[in-house]
Amino acid sequence: MSGLSLILQCGLACVLLLLACLSVQLGGLMLLRYFRPPRDLRVPLLPDEALPQVLVQLPVCDEGELALRVVSAACLLDWPLDRLEIQLLDDGPTYKHDALAKAVAEIVPEGVAVSVLHRGERIGFKAGNLAFGLKHSNAPYVAIFDADFVPPPDFLRRTVPALVADTGLCFVQARWEHANRFANWLTRAQGFLLDSHFAVEQEARFRAGLPMSFNGTAGVWNRAAIEACGGWTGDTLTEDLDLSIRCALKGWRTAMISDLEVPGELPETAAAWRAQQARWTKGHAQVARKLLPAIWQSNRPLLERAAMTLQICQFAFYSLAAASTSIALTLMAMGVVYLQWVAELGLTVTVLGVLGSIGYLSSGQYLLGRKDEPHFGRTLLLAIIFPSGLIPSNTRATFEAFANANMVFVRTPKSGAAYAGGWRGRPEIACGLLITVFTFAEQAWSAPFFAFAAAGLFSIGAMGWTGTGQVPARDARLPTAARTD
Repeated sequence: MSGLSLILQCGLACVLLLLACLSVQLGGLMLLRYFRPPRDLRVPLLPDEALPQVLVQLPVCDEGELALRVVSAACLLDWPLDRLEIQLLDDGPTYKHDALAKAVAEIVPEGVAVSVLHRGERIGFKAGNLAFGLKHSNAPYVAIFDADFVPPPDFLRRTVPALVADTGLCFVQARWEHANRFANWLTRAQGFLLDSHFAVEQEARFRAGLPMSFNGTAGVWNRAAIEACGGWTGDTLTEDLDLSIRCALKGWRTAMISDLEVPGELPETAAAWRAQQARWTKGHAQVARKLLPAIWQSNRPLLERAAMTLQICQFAFYSLAAASTSIALTLMAMGVVYLQWVAELGLTVTVLGVLGSIGYLSSGQYLLGRKDEPHFGRTLLLAIIFPSGLIPSNTRATFEAFANANMVFVRTPKSGAAYAGGWRGRPEIACGLLITVFTFAEQAWSAPFFAFAAAGLFSIGAMGWTGTGQVPARDARLPTAARTD
C-alpha cells in the first residue's frame, strides 16, 4: 500500500470520527431530553401595575405585506399600553420608507405607541438595525419578532414575568410553529427539522442547564444582559448565536418555554431554503472563528465549554461530509482496498449517523404529539435526504467564513419576493451524477452514505432546475411603491 493511500485513509478516519462526534451529540441531547425532568421556570402572575416597560422590536428589510402583518400582531399584544413600545425597524430602501410609514399609520389602533425607524444604511445588517432601535428606547426588556412571525396576544404575559422573577436570565425563547408547514414536501421536511431543534435540542439544553442559543426571533431579552455583554454586533451573520455565547461566557442563563408557540413561515422553494441555510452555516462558522478561543480560555466548566463548542460547530457536518466524499472518491479512483479498521469505522459511523438522524427527527414529532400526522414516514425520509443537497452550498459558505471577512447578507426570500441569485440547481445535479457513478462500484460501508447524498443532491438540484426561484405571492396590502415584487 502506497504512502499516499495510507495518509488518505487516516485522513478519512479522522473525518469520520468528527462526524461521529456530531451524531453522538444528537444522541446525548435526546437522552437529556427524555431523562432530565422539566426545569421549574417561575412565571409569576404580575398585576398590571407591576408590569415593566417593554420594547417590541420588529426588524424588517423590504418585507412588503409581512411588515404590516407583524405590526398588526404586535399591536394586539396583551400589555398595558403606557408600558408598551413597538419599533418597526425599516432597513429597506429609502424610497420605500415613506409609503411603509404611511401604511403602518393607517393600521395602528389608537393609543398604541408604534414608531417606524429608518437608519438609511445597513451597516451591521440585522444586528446594526436592532442596536439602532435600542438607542431610541430605555425599556429594560426587549421582545424581537422577524417579519414572517405572528406573536400570540399573550406572548409578553408568558415571557416577561420570567425575566422579572429571575434577573440571571438573559433571554426567554419560545418555540417556532410553521404557518405554511403543509405547503409542499420541502416545508414538511423543514418542519420536522425545526421541530426537533426546539423540542429535542433546545429543550434538552434548557433542562440540563447548558447554554442555549437565541433563535433570532420569538423571544424576549433582558436589556441588561445585552449591554453587559457588548451589545448586538454585526461581525457575523448570526448575531443571535454570537450574543448568546457571549452572554453564556459571562454567566448569564437562558430559558425555554416549549408550549408557547409563535407561528412563522418556512421557505417554500429550494432556492430560498438554500440561501437561508448557507447564511446560517456561514454565520455559525464566523462565530466559531470569533469565539472558540474565548470559550476555551474561559473559566466555565469543561462540560459547558464542550457543549458550546459542539453547539457552534454543528455547521461542520456539511464540510466534513464533503471531505469524506472527496477522499473516498479519490481512494476509489486509485483502486485502493480499504484497511479493515477504516472500513469498519466507516460502516459504524454511517449506521450511527442514519440511526441518530431517525431518532432525532422522530423524537421531535413524538414529543409534540405529531406521530399520527399524514405522510409521517415519507416526510421523515425527506427530512434526512434533503439536507444532503445542501452540502456544496454550505461547504462553500464555511470556506468563505474562514477564508475572508467579507460580509454579504443574503436574505431569505419571503412571500412575494423573487430570488435574484440566478441559482438553478446545476452544481447539485452535477455532484449527484458524479456520486451516483461511484455509488454502484463502492465498497459496502460507504454506499448507503453515497446513496443518501446523491438523493439529496438530485432532489434539491431538481427543485432548482425546474423552479423559477419565485416564492408564491399573496395579496399585497402596501401601495405599489412599497411592494417587494
